[in-house]
Amino acid sequence: MTSSDLHARLLDDVRSYNPSAHHRSLLDPYRDVILQQRAKFMSYDQIAATFTRNGFKVSGPGVAGYCRRTFTKAEILRERQRLGFDTSQQPAATAPSLPGLSALATPAPAPLPPGRRGPKIARDNY
Repeated sequence: MTSSDLHARLLDDVRSYNPSAHHRSLLDPYRDVILQQRAKFMSYDQIAATFTRNGFKVSGPGVAGYCRRTFTKAEILRERQRLGFDTSQQPAATAPSLPGLSALATPAPAPLPPGRRGPKIARDNY
């Protein structure tokens, strides 16, 4: 094969390349399934295990990335409402509560009166 033949073949490949066809996710055909699984509070690893059991190899972080790119929180919440879940009390997104932790919590500081500044930050002014 000559250099000019190789050059012509490479140019043909570049001209026929469709970038949108290569950025589509393999999980797109299963979008509705994954949405329902997320609405039913399944974790990314549980979803990945379900797909792997059915012959479609995918990782938990792969499912997580797909879900973050594809679904909004509002969309998942709508699906939960459609499925009949009580959405008035959402699971806490903060750290789990530990027994006795509320006794250790300090109250929030009172707001300063108008015109008063807060404490100064200690600095080394040499």
